[in-house]
Amino acid sequence: MNQPILFYDGTCGFCQWSVQLVLEHEKLPTFYFASLQSDFAKKHLPEALTKDLNSVVVLDNQRIFTQSDAVIKVASTLSFPYSLAKIGQFIPKSVRNTLYQLVAQNRQKLSPVSKKCRILTKEERMRFIE
Repeated sequence: MNQPILFYDGTCGFCQWSVQLVLEHEKLPTFYFASLQSDFAKKHLPEALTKDLNSVVVLDNQRIFTQSDAVIKVASTLSFPYSLAKIGQFIPKSVRNTLYQLVAQNRQKLSPVSKKCRILTKEERMRFIE
């Protein structure tokens, strides 16, 4: 697969909300999406990454990006103001990942409560890998 794949915790409301945010704010359709719990993830990622559900993972050209590196990779494809997150690359990785881990540990509390469910288009549904 030539396009990057964004792997996320499929049981996490915050993670699912984040995927919806990416779909709504991409400049161009860029990512395919797969749950870290999927057979596809188990086949294409190291086992440690499919067991540790505290990191979003981007697989792009056989390179793996995790934690804040993955967020920056995704942010670079989004429209303004979300694209501003890519300036995080100038912050030391240890600081970025500490902040990332803080959000990851509290993601259930941070999960937005929505009374509406966004319906995916046919084109968007085709970008989800089971």
